[in-house]
Amino acid sequence: MPETSPWLTPSRALLLFFAYEMASPCRGLASQLVVGVQSDPMGGLVSALHIVIRVARAVAVDETITPTKGSRVGFPQPWERLVSAPGGGAADVDVAVEAFGAPFASPLLTRRASTRFVPGKTELLRLQLELPCVVYPPRPDGIKMPGPLSGPTCVAPMTCIMGSCQSDVVRPDGLEPYAPDWPTNAPDRCKRRNAGPPALQIGTGQTSYLPLAPGQTLQAEAGPQGGHHIWIATRMKNLKQRLTTTRIEGVQPETRATIPPSTFVFTYAPDEGDYCKLYGLRYQLDNLGIDYKQFLGKALDVVVTLTDTSGSTAKATARIQVAPTLVNP
Repeated sequence: MPETSPWLTPSRALLLFFAYEMASPCRGLASQLVVGVQSDPMGGLVSALHIVIRVARAVAVDETITPTKGSRVGFPQPWERLVSAPGGGAADVDVAVEAFGAPFASPLLTRRASTRFVPGKTELLRLQLELPCVVYPPRPDGIKMPGPLSGPTCVAPMTCIMGSCQSDVVRPDGLEPYAPDWPTNAPDRCKRRNAGPPALQIGTGQTSYLPLAPGQTLQAEAGPQGGHHIWIATRMKNLKQRLTTTRIEGVQPETRATIPPSTFVFTYAPDEGDYCKLYGLRYQLDNLGIDYKQFLGKALDVVVTLTDTSGSTAKATARIQVAPTLVNP
């Protein structure tokens, strides 16, 4: 009967087994997912986030986030959390993010997402909190909020994306490889890698982008908050889809009377030909309280400037004719 080496004790044999398992090319590859939450600028509207992550239907993260030292400036900031698949498999991951703001008891915005781990990889599930998805609930004191609701109320498993209810499912092949600088390196459908120079077109439209003919007449109308506006839309490419600033100003070419600029920070929607579009922009003729009647029945040069987070800019001017009467006086 052969002798057993005294060095190979049962405990040492167990350690060797685990070392082999970890060194094997088929072992030790963790299935991990980083849930990354970032936000459009909310202007102090949001005072807390409640984030729940479920892995294989079990709660893995349940966290409430508030601004540091009570300041809402720049909140919400990018947030991330790493979760792992049990057993290194392809388990389901479900995420729900609720954004709250005083004095409302119910969430102003709910963003959901569901996906699966990619075996052996560390991927990123990116969730964007978007201003067009904010819905103002009734105030507890009964005071009515001005203006229309900003976004729809979506019933799970649907979620609000770019102002409309869409499926919350993110296919595993739609996840991104995780990188520490993920908040600033987002893939962009409007500004692709090695993009050319920015391009900008000015149009009109409340619910879609419509091109403008030279000197086209636009009808001003009274808005829900007492102002008087025309509808402006934009179409661009080679600028960032998110957080691009859209600045609109107007000049009456004969009198040189100017309309104070309006600035919007909304997410652009993909359009044909590698373009992206933004519509439903209320440009007030009486911005900051100036007299809108001086622009009725006259030409107006509408100047639009886009600036994205990388500093790239595009500028265009369109001359329109403002109708002499309001559509809904």
